[in-house]
Amino acid sequence: MNNQIDMNRVRRMSLPSVEARHESDPDIRRRFESCLVGGSKGKDKKASESISDLTKSLLSHNGGIYRHGSTEVVRQGEMLSYRLLNGPMMGLVIQASYHSLGIRLQIYPKNQRQSRVLACVLPNLSQALEGRRFEIGLELMPVKK
Repeated sequence: MNNQIDMNRVRRMSLPSVEARHESDPDIRRRFESCLVGGSKGKDKKASESISDLTKSLLSHNGGIYRHGSTEVVRQGEMLSYRLLNGPMMGLVIQASYHSLGIRLQIYPKNQRQSRVLACVLPNLSQALEGRRFEIGLELMPVKK
């Protein structure tokens, strides 16, 4: 039996990744912009759902930790810390605390790149948060070394 097998080499066709094209995914961009604007027209089904009883019970006591996807929420006294665990903003921490004057958000970037991006976005984000029921103050904290 001397059957020859024809080997067909398939040329690999690859598409440039999102990073190589220097473009962002349109769906992710749409969801991010809807969060900044706070409009109801771009809300996802998950975003409109209420907080589950499990989440409430985990965060009802000091030191409670809730992980969902690539995020982690930790309660530290009267403050909630929101940490991103994956993606280009990995390591970013947002601490939220409620005061008599309103809500204070302190944003702690992990590195200089995150700090530069957030410094560019912060004025637009502050403007989008104006006129809310509670006054929301944003503070960009320096990068920890």
